[in-house]
Amino acid sequence: MKINLICDESLKKAVDRLCNAFDFTLSEAGVTVNAVCGDKLGASFKNNVGTVYYTTKNQFFRELILLIDNLKNGNEFEIYEDRHFKTVGTMVDVSRCAAPTVETVCTLIDYLATMGYNMLMLYTEDMIKLEDYPYFGYMRGRYTEDELRAIDDYAYGYGIEVVPCIECYGHMEKYLLWHVAYPIRDTETVMLAREDATFELIEKIISTTSRCFRSRRIHVGMDEAWDMGRGRFLDKHGYVPPAEIFNEYMQRLMGIINKYSLSPMMWSDMYFRTASESGFSYYDVNTVITEEIKEQIPKEMELVFWHYGEGPGCDEKMLMKHKALDRRVMFAGGTWSWIGHFPEHNYAFETTRDSILACRKTGVDELLMTIWGNDNAECDLFANLLDLSFTAEMCYNVAPDQSVLRKGFERCTGGDFDAFYNMSAYHNIFDEHHIYSDYHSRFLGKPLFWQDVMEGLYDYHLFQEPRSGHYKLHAEKMSAYDGKWSSLYSFATLVFGYLAIKCEIAEKAVPAYKGKDRSTLEHISQTLLPRLREATQKVHSAHKELWFAHNKIIGWQNMDIRYGGVVARIDTAKMLIDAYLTGKSDTIEEFEEERLYKVVGGFAKYSSMATVNIRI
Repeated sequence: MKINLICDESLKKAVDRLCNAFDFTLSEAGVTVNAVCGDKLGASFKNNVGTVYYTTKNQFFRELILLIDNLKNGNEFEIYEDRHFKTVGTMVDVSRCAAPTVETVCTLIDYLATMGYNMLMLYTEDMIKLEDYPYFGYMRGRYTEDELRAIDDYAYGYGIEVVPCIECYGHMEKYLLWHVAYPIRDTETVMLAREDATFELIEKIISTTSRCFRSRRIHVGMDEAWDMGRGRFLDKHGYVPPAEIFNEYMQRLMGIINKYSLSPMMWSDMYFRTASESGFSYYDVNTVITEEIKEQIPKEMELVFWHYGEGPGCDEKMLMKHKALDRRVMFAGGTWSWIGHFPEHNYAFETTRDSILACRKTGVDELLMTIWGNDNAECDLFANLLDLSFTAEMCYNVAPDQSVLRKGFERCTGGDFDAFYNMSAYHNIFDEHHIYSDYHSRFLGKPLFWQDVMEGLYDYHLFQEPRSGHYKLHAEKMSAYDGKWSSLYSFATLVFGYLAIKCEIAEKAVPAYKGKDRSTLEHISQTLLPRLREATQKVHSAHKELWFAHNKIIGWQNMDIRYGGVVARIDTAKMLIDAYLTGKSDTIEEFEEERLYKVVGGFAKYSSMATVNIRI
């Protein structure tokens, strides 16, 4: 398709990036399209002339792609969209072993631009190369200043603001493990308050990031500092109430922030936790933030309320509590990408819809969708595109129906909505017969994927409801999809195929052993275990290919160890079963153990799944 785009020249360079992906070219011989910057947002085609309406630079690209998609049918149309949200942002976690390459981040920015995002955060912890701190991000794939500037430059072309998202207190365990960090270590995760060296490091982080990005906004973290004051701080200063430590620390941090003329924001949880009755709860709607606590919060500080749907639905009440503090407020939701190989789209959709409605009702107009990579970032970054698209459509349309959600995703990504959605089947069975009142119980996929083939810590769940057939069915579904994202579809097919075999073994092995069913045990040893071994190697290879295509190589080593461990345990399982079948052994110790119920968790780690002994 050819279009004659009449717009500001500053927009055309970024438009050129999108031509190939969206099959259009700029030509004076094409359909005339006018770009109109004003108070309307949308696109229209009348009397053979197209118009793109936008209010901010980033919106232009969303509306342009909306126009081009609708031009394909040749009919006149007029579409207007909602402008409630001033900020539609996403945060990419680059600190959990998977550090996306600059090229990958720029590709993501292309998709964000067409969806209408105007903010991108990179959550870096220790992932920035700092002068005079050689161990900061050592062997972690850290980013250089030039790499960060390249990302900022690329996003700027679309009107997308790149905001650094760092940590200034807790969540610093990756750096604090080094011997050189001992002087600033309070506990394993929290830096030492009242220490000059601590704030020298913080200033180095802030000064470095502030010169890499055009934005004068900065996210300083400050969340989940659970054990502040309970390690070396306690030894040096004795017991000091956590709220007192936190407020004192914040005052000193604000001195650095103000020195560099930055506009800060932070995760808001510690103010609510320290004020709660338990001293821990974030989402207790009965927590009272006193005037004294309110006055301790820096006036310049924007509060980011994060809630991913776990627990009671409290978004509206909590947002009102935040607004009552007379500070700027941003809401942060999540794609549920952090619990295995694929996001749980069902839950992400459900929680995001509720959260956005709460934002609209309470007048909160800044929203951030987080893509966390907890526990080694097993989930490929681009598997989150469906949730990012869903969020954007909810932000730009007051009540989008299923067709709007589907078209929005397929228009911006070239992906198949159903194929991406089907990846949720990794986590559990989702149909009208399965209602998960406890959100944790829906995340069984990762535990089943990594559980030991002999110990079977989650076999109890499979005895209650077998899932081998479920995974076999969805492997067949995934294998039918092809197209632009075929490598991701193929990976999902292999993962489901692996899970189908592994679940079949778990469903049969212990009952066969207890029932002295030698025939089934022979089938497991001679057929199913060799098939599982082959399936593991295929998943390992496909996962590695995806990782190497999108991330820096450093960080993958942990996944090699995990997959290699699965193969080693399969070999051992075959050896033990064969020894029993041939009479070399009278028992199989692991199969003698009763399969007990084990809690499933939405934030559980590999180390709690693979075996009870792995953390020793």
